Amino acid sequence: MPEDDNKQPQVRFTWNTHWGCNFRCSYCFFHDLWEHYAPRNVYKPADFWIERWKAVHERYGRCYIVVNGGEPLAYPDFVKIILAVSQLHYPINITTNASIHLEELIEKADPRRITLSLSFHPEHHKDIDKFIALMSKVRGRGFEGCNNIVAYPPYMKELPEWLDKFAAAGHPMKINPFIGDYQGKHYPEAFTPEEKKIMGMQEGWVEEKKRYSKLCAAGFKAALILPDGGVTRCGQIGDRGVFSNFFDPDFRLLDAPAPCDAERCPCDEWKIIPDETASEGHYLP
Repeated sequence: MPEDDNKQPQVRFTWNTHWGCNFRCSYCFFHDLWEHYAPRNVYKPADFWIERWKAVHERYGRCYIVVNGGEPLAYPDFVKIILAVSQLHYPINITTNASIHLEELIEKADPRRITLSLSFHPEHHKDIDKFIALMSKVRGRGFEGCNNIVAYPPYMKELPEWLDKFAAAGHPMKINPFIGDYQGKHYPEAFTPEEKKIMGMQEGWVEEKKRYSKLCAAGFKAALILPDGGVTRCGQIGDRGVFSNFFDPDFRLLDAPAPCDAERCPCDEWKIIPDETASEGHYLP
């Protein structure tokens, strides 16, 4: 097993645990598609996942893992799985709506290995003060991470007030621009200059996220694990980029970078670890 505790991870995996969530947000990528994807969910026992991540460690050493879903904490035995995996792989970042099993996780997990990105969903988190108190509890336990909110067109009037309230409580928010169609307009292009300013969208943001045909490390140094075990290059490419299966004992990544097949890459999944110095069109060494 590689002796890599003091080395920076060289591989990033994004793990979509399952197409399942206890929320139904109007702006979600899977809005109106949950029932369509649900039959593809494959639920494996904790021991299976632990063994598969051990095998990954034997092949690639310690990896950086980004966990989402759906809602990861709704996956059966997720806390048991992630506690075991974090003994091999870290940092691990988990994006959660913070509505279930969070207390167990923050009691048992090591904040030096796991970070928690908390997502505020106004359709479901009706009491902003209660959510802020929860954020304070999580951060007070030492768990770092982003605080997320989607800039959905119906929220734009209240968004500045919400942002001020979160910031005043010591929890500044990361704003994710809504991408999709709403009332006959396509976003993010349809946001007004004033709205783009609120979100911090610099002029040329859309152009900067275009990566089609550029050489990309997705699939080579980073990959997305789908809920059915399929491994695709990234979330922007999805099913058409599937090149392997995580459940296969002989699973391995691609042998080299390849041209990007996505029009836009807002998540920068090609990056191995968060690094603002990474140049466009190159993978981190």
